[in-house]
Amino acid sequence: MPLSSHASRWLVALILGPVLIWIITAGPPLAFFLVVTLAGLVAWWEFASVFLAPNLTGLKIIGLAGTLLIMAGARMSGAFHLAALFPALGAGFAYFVLKYEKIPSIMDQAGRFALGLTYAVLLLSFFIPIFSLPYGRVWVLFTLLVTFLSDTSAYYAGRTWGRRPLHAAVSPKKTMEGLWGGVIGGGLAGAVTGVFLPPVTWYEAGGVALFLSLWGVMGDLFESVLKRSAGVKDSGGILMGHGGLLDRVDALVFNVPLVYIFAWIVSP
Repeated sequence: MPLSSHASRWLVALILGPVLIWIITAGPPLAFFLVVTLAGLVAWWEFASVFLAPNLTGLKIIGLAGTLLIMAGARMSGAFHLAALFPALGAGFAYFVLKYEKIPSIMDQAGRFALGLTYAVLLLSFFIPIFSLPYGRVWVLFTLLVTFLSDTSAYYAGRTWGRRPLHAAVSPKKTMEGLWGGVIGGGLAGAVTGVFLPPVTWYEAGGVALFLSLWGVMGDLFESVLKRSAGVKDSGGILMGHGGLLDRVDALVFNVPLVYIFAWIVSP
């Protein structure tokens, strides 16, 4: 008998979760860099496959090369991180110049290309400089636990008590009750993780987690807006029961840069 979508989600989490936790807590830094880079490549390909015109294979490949460049810049940190975005964009824009007569709606496609590299790749790449900060491994866990436990808490709270829609036009199943359940779950996860972060107190970490739980919902809704505009339900099917990778990291990509800024400020 095939597994339900709900059971498939838990199966994927139980299989991939321990591996990811080991890489974050005990694995070599290169392994973490490769995992984030692979995630960026998959996220870019999903975005490009859904939102770019199907005949732009060359542009999709340029995006893959740009993803590698952005991830490499993130590992070098400093100015290289953000600077790497611009040659990646420039290569794509050069493609539009060379293919001018063969691509209708260049303004639309160029905007989608730039959004994909920024949204699906650059924001995700902030995991790499976070990892290199003092207590970087704990900061990474903090980001993941707050975001995913907030999402899980929101799901079960909405399923149990959900009555009032949060934003029915964008995501009919999300409710206000689910939102507040997610905020509570994410806040508690942040407070507990904060015990292992000497630069901050547990209640400071919990306060940041409360905001991240709210902000992550915006990331979730933003991806829903993009998918509705393209007429698709999921960004892909790589994760059984979860849809695509972008469907799993939509809140994370909104939260990661904020955690990096906060961690950089408070790090010794």
